[in-house]
Amino acid sequence: VSGMIIGAGIGGLSAAISMQRRGIPVQVYEAASALSPVGAGILLPPNAMNILERYGLAEQVRGQGVSIESFAMLDRHGRTISKVSARYMQNRASHQAVAIHRGQLQQVLLGALRPDTLFTGKTLVQISTRSDRIEATFSDGTKASSEFIVGADGIRSAVRKRLFPTSTLRYSGQTCWRGVAALTLPVQWMNQFTEIWGIGGVFGFAPIGEQQVYWYATQKVVADGLDDTDHIKQMLTDTYGSLLEPIAALIAHTQVTHIIRNDLIDLAPLKSWAQGRSVLIGDAAHAVLPNLGQGGAQAIEDSWVLGEMLASSRSCEEAFKRYQKMRLARARKIADISRNLANISSLCNATVCDIRDALFRRIPAFVTARQFQGIYGMPY
Repeated sequence: VSGMIIGAGIGGLSAAISMQRRGIPVQVYEAASALSPVGAGILLPPNAMNILERYGLAEQVRGQGVSIESFAMLDRHGRTISKVSARYMQNRASHQAVAIHRGQLQQVLLGALRPDTLFTGKTLVQISTRSDRIEATFSDGTKASSEFIVGADGIRSAVRKRLFPTSTLRYSGQTCWRGVAALTLPVQWMNQFTEIWGIGGVFGFAPIGEQQVYWYATQKVVADGLDDTDHIKQMLTDTYGSLLEPIAALIAHTQVTHIIRNDLIDLAPLKSWAQGRSVLIGDAAHAVLPNLGQGGAQAIEDSWVLGEMLASSRSCEEAFKRYQKMRLARARKIADISRNLANISSLCNATVCDIRDALFRRIPAFVTARQFQGIYGMPY
């Protein structure tokens, strides 16, 4: 069995690692001309770290990021709504969340691949299937063929567009700004992933390295908006700066050219992720809103299960069916929870927000912990 993966994001690189560790030859084709350390931060919750431990990469990831002890949710006055441990025990092994720069994670994953696995500057334009092979044609005129193809090319997947042309993306009604601030957090915020629920959106932050703090801010706005770089930091400070002491400093210590704006979009659930010799993983299969911090983790879970199924099945078609059976319901559940949280956290009426916060505060700690355990505990 041999395969090719379209897309060298977290899911694509993880899938290549998963397959190579099981002796399955695979090559990765990426549209970008080079893999540069772009983006901001990412949370790797315990379920993601569990899989990275199986790949022998957890220690390296921890060394490049910051281990997180707890997840804290605060109201707009800085009062705690809930606080849960960022550790989870499975099969007698403890797994702890890590916050890391996306570029650093990408470099760790790249370093785990065999030489000559990755090919850049390869924009997919066509897929054609023969009886026992599948062929990809790229915009530079080159072709590649293998026994199966994995679409790991993100939320606007070219592979998905060819497999399921009626699939639809959904705007959540919210836009997100992200950045990395060059400062050291006060001690009370270290080793904690903090999210403040304001009116109409949230502001979250976590340390991801020495003098590096990842932050994000969401707000209900019309889609496809543009920022004025001369005023974006002032707008963010005016909107969020009064919520909590470090926020204004985080915005001030972020290079304006490095503030990333994205509309928050997810993918309407697909009934299937596979067709013939083609299969989808990660955001290409089940893009979720970021409210649970599970986007990257679900792609990493996909990589493990897909590798396991390919290594133990008689054909790629059988492997894809088993992969779907094991992953589809869990991914959909997490997407649904994420969307519900997005709706709840973006309420715009101050009185309703106060009621929301009071209700969440009354949820017993063991109930919240059990909910998180249901997300972090994997059936594989």
